Amino acid sequence: MKKMMMTLMIVFAISAVPNMLFAGETNPPLSQERQEYIKTNVLAGLQHSSMEVQADYVQLVIDLKRAYPEYDFDYAIIPLMDKLKNESDAGIRIISALALYEYQDSRKSKFAVQQTAMLDASDRVARHCQTLIRKWDNRSERPIFTAQVVYPF
Repeated sequence: MKKMMMTLMIVFAISAVPNMLFAGETNPPLSQERQEYIKTNVLAGLQHSSMEVQADYVQLVIDLKRAYPEYDFDYAIIPLMDKLKNESDAGIRIISALALYEYQDSRKSKFAVQQTAMLDASDRVARHCQTLIRKWDNRSERPIFTAQVVYPF
């Protein structure tokens, strides 16, 4: 029993040490070159023919805006507004409204969500946008979880 307990303690210690070593910086800074790659890929992904790929890129915009609030991702606002207004799938329109919600200081994004809340033909999308508008100025801080890649070499 003692041997098993000692083995478990050693395994726990070995698995906890790498987490403690890499727990310092959660979001490494983005270089200018990396920001340009992100911009090119996000704009291309938002115009992709596949709905699943478009939804993934809208979620990427949300994650980037949450993880790096100090960087300028405003180039995605117009394509997101286009998705919110013209997309036939309600799910894509809802996630686009959520992405626009992340741009708290943008008047364009708030206006687009307000107009959708008032004028959208889909009750589901309109209700969701109304909820976002009600919560627009009263946001609570949320934790940001980022994945970190640890290379074995």
